[in-house]
Amino acid sequence: MFLNKDDHKISIIGSLLLLGLTLTTGLTVYNAMRQQIETVLGRGLTGSLEGKALLFETRILKGIEDTRALALRPFIIQFMEELNNDINNKDASNNLTRNVHSLTQIGFSAAVVYDSKNNILSQVGTFTSKENPTIQLNTEGDSNLIWDNVIILKTSVDVFNHGNKIGKIITETKLPNLTRSFMDIHSTGKSVEFLICAKMPENRMVVSCLISNPSTVRFTHLDVNTDVQRISSKGLALIGKSGVASTHDYRDIPVIEAYTSLPTLGILMTLKLDRDELFMPINDKLKDSTLYLVALIIAEILLLNWFINKLRKSEKEAHNAKVKAEEYSIELTSKEMELRKRLNEITCLYEIRREMELEMSISEVCHKIFKHLIPALQFPNTSFAEILISDKRYTSQDYSKKANAELELAKKTEIIKSLRPKERKSIFNIFIQSNIYIDNTNQGYLRVYYANDVPESFVEEQKLIDAIASDLEGWIELRQLEESLISISEEQIHKIGQELHDNIGQQIAAIAYQASALEFQVHEKDTPHKKISELAASIASQTQNLVANIKQLSKVLLPFELETSGLTSALQTLAAKISATYNINCKFINHIENEKIENVIALNLYRVAQEAINNALFHGKARNITVSLTINELDEKFIHLTISDDGTGFSDSTEHFFSGMGIKIMHYRAKQLNGKLTILKRNEGGVEVNFLVPIYQGDK
Repeated sequence: MFLNKDDHKISIIGSLLLLGLTLTTGLTVYNAMRQQIETVLGRGLTGSLEGKALLFETRILKGIEDTRALALRPFIIQFMEELNNDINNKDASNNLTRNVHSLTQIGFSAAVVYDSKNNILSQVGTFTSKENPTIQLNTEGDSNLIWDNVIILKTSVDVFNHGNKIGKIITETKLPNLTRSFMDIHSTGKSVEFLICAKMPENRMVVSCLISNPSTVRFTHLDVNTDVQRISSKGLALIGKSGVASTHDYRDIPVIEAYTSLPTLGILMTLKLDRDELFMPINDKLKDSTLYLVALIIAEILLLNWFINKLRKSEKEAHNAKVKAEEYSIELTSKEMELRKRLNEITCLYEIRREMELEMSISEVCHKIFKHLIPALQFPNTSFAEILISDKRYTSQDYSKKANAELELAKKTEIIKSLRPKERKSIFNIFIQSNIYIDNTNQGYLRVYYANDVPESFVEEQKLIDAIASDLEGWIELRQLEESLISISEEQIHKIGQELHDNIGQQIAAIAYQASALEFQVHEKDTPHKKISELAASIASQTQNLVANIKQLSKVLLPFELETSGLTSALQTLAAKISATYNINCKFINHIENEKIENVIALNLYRVAQEAINNALFHGKARNITVSLTINELDEKFIHLTISDDGTGFSDSTEHFFSGMGIKIMHYRAKQLNGKLTILKRNEGGVEVNFLVPIYQGDK
């Protein structure tokens, strides 16, 4: 069949109408898809940015709090105060330097301490150059983010003592986690850029920004558009808003940009991607589809149906992608809430441990625990806490208001006795409890009550109060040990004073009396020379006895052999003296040569050896004692003191042996030197005491 001119015109017009209808429909669907994809990808950018913002805020605030905690350390404050009073105080300077040098072991890359006149008292590490890009944070004190191929937090904190400023501490902390988060953006796209900006103090219209893209990191200053008709995403972030926007960036290129602000730090963040890259796959598909439509326009209805089906398939895929993105968003939100709960619990435990380091009474410590524990609970408004220690009860502030609720719950609930930390089990719904053991004896408990009968379990909160109870046990035991040490010290001072008064004082008085008599007889001309000689000899004999008594007393206070000849000679002398005094076999074996040992370490090793030998003699009735000294090479050098004996030892049920004051003091010495003390039962009989101490204490 041949087409006439009219049919040809109709065919052409119909084809053009079909082509126009098809193109119009395709463009309409394409625009709708662009909006859907832009929304979904915008949410993805927002979720990624919020995760990075939470990480930055958490890590930076923790770094600032760590520096503020340094300004509250009693020893640092004491040494700074002493140096403010006397800049040439070498003991204070050495002690401060030792404390400052230890900061590199707890995460600080550099630190410096100034006195009240801005003189440097001590410094460790190397600070970054002032030429490096810097973003100033809007926090209490002076804090900055510095870029030196890694993100560095620089913080300056003033140090006060009794309300008076005595100096300041400046620290730098490398933040590798934030650096990875800042630079690890390759998976988002080729044109992605991550910006961290802060307002310039002198110009509110300009922000200083660190910009990270897949190829480089650079620092620049950008203008903030405050035009009412077209406010930029950075301008929105500056006024505290968050979201995602389709806008033009500083290059005047259209982008999809997610933005947020961190008001606690005074910074804003944006994560953006070029729109051309974002819609490149769709544009490519549109070109192919247009070519297919032009080539197959003669197929008319078949072509239209095929294209509509293809568009429907693409729309379905976009819808599925949107649903999946929303599911991911919900899952991320749930995980974020869970992480915030864990962060609250970790912060609670950190604050409690930090405040336990301060000198406080047991009542103050308990109320500090309540102060941080209650807000960290899952239901802080309907919960309260109670601590019972040695028949003394301490409660949170609102305990009295909820006492009735406790009594009603107690009538319905059987109290389950908590076990030691390794065997503790959770108690659900009504209350959870962790017992407090002092010297292996149950002295009380820490209990959290829930006023409402809630269905959830509290496994994580059980772990939290177990950790708090364990810290409280250690704090109480340490305080009791310190009190016992003070009591023993006072007792020893009393004994020494009594010895000086009753023995040495009486001998000196007798010598003085005889000296007066000698003076009188010398002036008497008729006094026989023999009588004067006898009196002088008596004075000399009593003086020698007095000198011997004074030496004996001084050896009790300080082993002079240790001061003059060193640790090995002092232990050799101690072994020989024990053998001669108690008629037993006590020998010393030395396996170290030319190893310099600090005086503090040497004195503690000597005292531990004394205590272990006394225990072997008076408790174990030992006849053979061996003291040995060796060097162990592990991750670092350790000095190893061993005291073994063949005495009666101890049975597995002997608890008083390990609860004695001598054993506690030995453990205390080990803790002060970052060492370890173990007391073992020997298979052949007797006891073996092992004291392992790092030789180099300066970096601890």
